[in-house]
Amino acid sequence: MEKYKESVAPFADYHQVIQLNPFDAVVCLRKVDTKAFEIVNFNDKLPSLIELQDVDATKAENFFPEECWLQVIKILQQELNMDHKLEICTGNKVKTLIANVQHLEKSVVAVILRETHNDVAPYLQFVEQYVSPVLTTDVQGRIIHQNFAATTRLSSGHHNLIGRNIFSLLDSKYSDEFKLLFGKTIEGSAFGMPKCLFKDQLLSHEPFYLKTHPTYFNGEIIGVHLFVKDANSFMNDQESFYYLALMDELTGIWNRKAFKEHWLHHLNDKKHESKQAALILVDIDRFKKFNESLGESKGDELMRMFSHRLRELCYSKCSLYRYNSDEFIFVLKDATINKIEKTANAILDALKQPFMIDGQEYFISVSIGISLSPADGKDLETLVRKADKALFSVKEHGRSHYRYYREDMITVFPNEALMEAHLRRAIEFNELSIHLQPQMDLTNNSINSFEALLRWNNRKFGFVSPAQFIPIAEASGLIIEIGDWIIDEVCRYQKEWQMKGYRPVRIAVNISPKQFRKENFARKIEAALKKYSVPPKLLEVEITESSMTNVHETFSILTELKQLGVYVSVDDFGTGYSSLSYLKRYPIDIIKIDQSFIADIAKDDKNEAIIKAIISMSHNLGLEVIAEGIEEPSQVDFLKRHRCQKGQGYLYNKPLPVETIVEQYFVS
Repeated sequence: MEKYKESVAPFADYHQVIQLNPFDAVVCLRKVDTKAFEIVNFNDKLPSLIELQDVDATKAENFFPEECWLQVIKILQQELNMDHKLEICTGNKVKTLIANVQHLEKSVVAVILRETHNDVAPYLQFVEQYVSPVLTTDVQGRIIHQNFAATTRLSSGHHNLIGRNIFSLLDSKYSDEFKLLFGKTIEGSAFGMPKCLFKDQLLSHEPFYLKTHPTYFNGEIIGVHLFVKDANSFMNDQESFYYLALMDELTGIWNRKAFKEHWLHHLNDKKHESKQAALILVDIDRFKKFNESLGESKGDELMRMFSHRLRELCYSKCSLYRYNSDEFIFVLKDATINKIEKTANAILDALKQPFMIDGQEYFISVSIGISLSPADGKDLETLVRKADKALFSVKEHGRSHYRYYREDMITVFPNEALMEAHLRRAIEFNELSIHLQPQMDLTNNSINSFEALLRWNNRKFGFVSPAQFIPIAEASGLIIEIGDWIIDEVCRYQKEWQMKGYRPVRIAVNISPKQFRKENFARKIEAALKKYSVPPKLLEVEITESSMTNVHETFSILTELKQLGVYVSVDDFGTGYSSLSYLKRYPIDIIKIDQSFIADIAKDDKNEAIIKAIISMSHNLGLEVIAEGIEEPSQVDFLKRHRCQKGQGYLYNKPLPVETIVEQYFVS
């Protein structure tokens, strides 16, 4: 049974029929005249099936036993590609064979003999008599058989596909999907592929519906039957819709739904009760940066190439699923530690080679978390969550390696630490977004500026309050990366609005003390403005008093910002100890009165006095004043009386998603 795995390159068509057919005894004959045939070749199974007269004879009449040859010659004179009975006497027993004759080339035919009691005979008879084309391949995809319907559909230039590799015949558009289907079929399942097409319009000018069945021989899967059907037939085939629902559209591999269903099947399979399984969670490090630099279409191409490289690592008890946008899961059954670590290392090794996009090399690294069943649990949610914890541990310790889940990871990463781990991936997962809160011009009730506020919708925690995650971002240093992202996003929105002809508005961006004090802060602002061609006057840099503790450093940074032409505002004014000296010392444009003063306007005369003093002093210094946290009309009345230029708060609107802001303030 090893013959079907041999290379087909050296063989001509009739040799391929002989060498690659694992089911039958085959002899190839060349027609000399009406009743005379020469022996061209035969396979090893023929002598075991028939007691030949002379295996070295070149003439067929001398090669076969006389009684057998008389039956064969009679069959050869009848219609080809039809099944005929052939009876061979061996001692006191009569052996009944099914004979089928296929035309190969010019005057060469193949006589294919199979025993009727052979367990594959009914299957092959069904294939032969099937009304639609059927191709049978070995486990490597080499075609070992084609039925009569396939032969009649082929053109004279491609009359015989036996010996050809099925993968080489596929139109490239359908190649990845078919490879996945083929791999799953030789594991023992039948599948339907709604659309497929061969090169050179073989068998069909239009995409056809392909159905696959595993081919068995002596209880072992040795190949695949491919049934070619009209594409419209799959519209009524529930299996095909089921198949579509289980496949990831971009990469062609199994999706999250398939992952859940296959795992449920695994749990219900009694054969695996006592065996260990492993979930290997693979996360691409910083994939968002590739999408940003390459663009969506090239990013998709890179994702497909990455998926293909992972898929090549699968074997019979290893399945691959796309779990999230840049997360993949391998499921290993009968998983020994050796197999698990071999797979994990193979994943890391497979990514050492670059991916080529438009002639440029790109390198992808991944972090890997592993959980085991039943040791870490049996239900999928628990196993994924624990693999996720192991993955976060990898991220925390340098990325690009793998770790198993351990119970102490729960204590190592309490809520705050776990939240930090999630926050480190928030940009990669597109979990961060910008909301804008309008600032009302109190002199004419118009809006020409907004404040940008950060929001985080985490895939596990849901919406996380800024009061929770901003301090964590500050303490961990993540605030610098997040702050850079906010500036880039705001400038990108400004560019989009400019292209769409929307009226220009100023957007204020909160800058953390750590971000502000970075030596290249002003240059980053300048680069973002140039990148999107945004007029500097449309960006407002909002800093706090705590950012301005170092006099010389602060003056230098603010001077650079003013030279760029951006606005500078001081947030939460009045809550610090040296506010008046800041106003005198630094180039500032706007003062924002802290909402704690505004909330107590009607309750405390001292608050009123402080607010009046701030507004008056700011006007004398040529500064604009914005009041924060306005919630009541009485507060607006007070601020208008004392000539405060702008106000923001829930009385006017809460912070809203950018899309909503556009609808309410630009489009309507």
